[in-house]
Amino acid sequence: MKVKDLKTELKKGISPLYLVLGTESQLQKQARQEFLQILTGQESEMNFAEFDLDQDNVEEAVGEANSMPFFGERRVVFILNPNFLQGSKTSASNEQNLSAFMNYLQHPQPTTAMVIFAPYEKLDNRKKITKLLQKQAILVAATKLRGNEVTLALKQQITAAGFQIEPLALESLIQHSNGDYSLAISELQKLYTYAALNHQITKEAIEYLVPQTLDDNVFDMLDALLKRDLKHAQILYQQLILLKNDPIALVALAVSQIRLLLQVKILRQEGMSAGKLAGYLQVHPYRIKLALHKEAKYSLTKLQQALCSLVEIDFRMKTGQGNKEYLFELFMIDFTQNMQLL
Repeated sequence: MKVKDLKTELKKGISPLYLVLGTESQLQKQARQEFLQILTGQESEMNFAEFDLDQDNVEEAVGEANSMPFFGERRVVFILNPNFLQGSKTSASNEQNLSAFMNYLQHPQPTTAMVIFAPYEKLDNRKKITKLLQKQAILVAATKLRGNEVTLALKQQITAAGFQIEPLALESLIQHSNGDYSLAISELQKLYTYAALNHQITKEAIEYLVPQTLDDNVFDMLDALLKRDLKHAQILYQQLILLKNDPIALVALAVSQIRLLLQVKILRQEGMSAGKLAGYLQVHPYRIKLALHKEAKYSLTKLQQALCSLVEIDFRMKTGQGNKEYLFELFMIDFTQNMQLL
């Protein structure tokens, strides 16, 4: 089940176990709000409980879930951060005694709606506890939205709030949020306030109110390097460092961006249509549109040089071959001086 279908399904009937799985933080929040609607204001005071397993014991959550509702028909119990469902080992302080929880999953209290929020990309399906949970619980997908899903979901959110958005403005919002649905949603409130009089969100408003993402700033730096404008690239790099960005993270973003440009250029040269690129690469169509515009500025060889150089500097940083901030500056100097004039 998708989060957008949750409200309708809860009206049909409430199950004792739900698993909200996925890394789209805004969808996790929306699911939380829908489950909170199960209880009225007075009922929630007596029959709602929340347990963060980074701090709380899962046995306490099971005890609460097994309790009968007090002056109401149902109890709602939220479980946050169930790290034991992942493959990585938890710290000793967060170890949980799962026997009571496993027993509860097999025999859940019918008057309780237990909701497990798992903000993870995937679970460790080798674990017995994971297999049991996925068998017993209703899965609510809060996975990252991709491509046209982001566009459609944003349109629905904006329309539901009573606003309209110009097509170019929507493209700009997606660009400024790097196709990240949750990030775009977080910017909407100030756009609503700005457009309070006519309820029309414009491209100008987005350019004025929504800051560039880190991805955009990194690409501006890359663009300067590819144009051999070392002075401008160094200024942009120092600005990013002053904002406490880790050089290793900056390199990772740069590698991702150059790789996308290379993929788009190669696939276009092999005859793939622009319309098919987004689906094939699993990237939002607007990012493909931008990549198509940008890759045309650079030769294949120049992009290949940039990618190889970035991979090398990434290796040197991660293996401690010098100060990582200075390593990147040396890379920029070397790249602009030795890059083939293509």
